[in-house]
Amino acid sequence: MQMDQLKQRIDRVEECTDEAKRAVQMGAAPQDLRQCIDTMHEQARQAQQACSSSQAQMNQENLRELVNKLEQTGDRAMQACRQAGSSVDPQLQQAVQRAHDEASGLKKQIQMG
Repeated sequence: MQMDQLKQRIDRVEECTDEAKRAVQMGAAPQDLRQCIDTMHEQARQAQQACSSSQAQMNQENLRELVNKLEQTGDRAMQACRQAGSSVDPQLQQAVQRAHDEASGLKKQIQMG
C-alpha cells in the first residue's frame, strides 16, 4: 500500500471517529462506549502522526500495530453499542459502525501489503 493511500485511509478513520465523538457528546451513551470512542480517536491521531513522520517507511510495523489496536477498539465500541441496545442513538450507532468498518478495511489493506 502506498503511503499516500495509507494516509488517506487513516484520515477517513479519523473523520469517522470525529463524527462518533460528536454524536456521543450530543446524546446519552454508556461510559464504556464513550471511552472506546475517545480511545479510537486518539489511536487514529497516533496512526496519522506515524504516517506523517519522516521515517514513515521504517514505522511500517509500528503503523500496523496501531491499526490493529484501532480495529480492536472499534470491536469493543461495536460490542458496547450492542450491549446498550436501543438506549444508544441510531446516529451514534451508525458513526461507530462507520469508524469500525474503516478501521477494519484499513487493517485488511495493510495486511495485504
